[in-house]
Amino acid sequence: MMASRPISSALWIIAFIIAAIFVAFIFYIGFDILAKGLDKSSEWIITQPFNILGRDGLFAISGVLWLVGTLIFFMELSGRTFKGLKIVRQVIKWDAIDVSVAALSAAVYGGALAATGGIPIIPGFTWVRPANALAPLFGILFGIPGALGTSIGNFIADALAGYLSVGSLGGFVGNFIIAYVPYKLMRDHSFRTPRSIIEFYVWGVLVSSVWCSLYISWWLDFAEPVIGLPKAFIWGFFAPWVIFNNAFITAIITPILGFILYPPIKARGLYWADRIKILG
Repeated sequence: MMASRPISSALWIIAFIIAAIFVAFIFYIGFDILAKGLDKSSEWIITQPFNILGRDGLFAISGVLWLVGTLIFFMELSGRTFKGLKIVRQVIKWDAIDVSVAALSAAVYGGALAATGGIPIIPGFTWVRPANALAPLFGILFGIPGALGTSIGNFIADALAGYLSVGSLGGFVGNFIIAYVPYKLMRDHSFRTPRSIIEFYVWGVLVSSVWCSLYISWWLDFAEPVIGLPKAFIWGFFAPWVIFNNAFITAIITPILGFILYPPIKARGLYWADRIKILG
């Protein structure tokens, strides 16, 4: 018993250090963007990997992520999911509770996003979005109903804020991915253990933000003849900005909300693992 306490304390220290590094680096990226200005995106630190890979490399890598993300989206909605390396059946009741969770997630997320729709970064395409902090949270707490709610909510926000376009199709699945990645890849959703904190910053902040950005960016590039956003601008401004916009608020706000909301959600039987059955 006595030996476990130092180990537990050490794990918490490691978790807080990792979280602090993530948050500090994201703040550094933000200060770098402010210092260099929105008109010099090619000089941003976060843009340098995009400059190195170039449009063709990014399009190829993002195309793979787009295909995988799209297949996962339809697979999950069809009643299949991953269990380890296997694809197995899952049973989501889609009863009044699940439908209500999806609808409320969509309404809250969509309304919160639309509330800041008047602060555009790229008019017609993206804006300052503090409500992004809710997307991974809804996936972590509610699973597929919550992830689907974020998809619908983003679509609603695009419509309410005047951003609805062909590009919104990419955002529909892209926002599903933000919620899906931490839901599926985190093993501890409680925000109450070192493992949970570390997993969140890896999957819920880093991986989900990058995947969402590249997914939407690939779609904007592919549909460029219809959408009209220049390809150089997509990869040189839009993609790095979306990563920062997602990661910044998520890294700061989501763990706090998760720590507060997990116990009552779990106690009321709304936590996804208490409602979804995975077979096989």
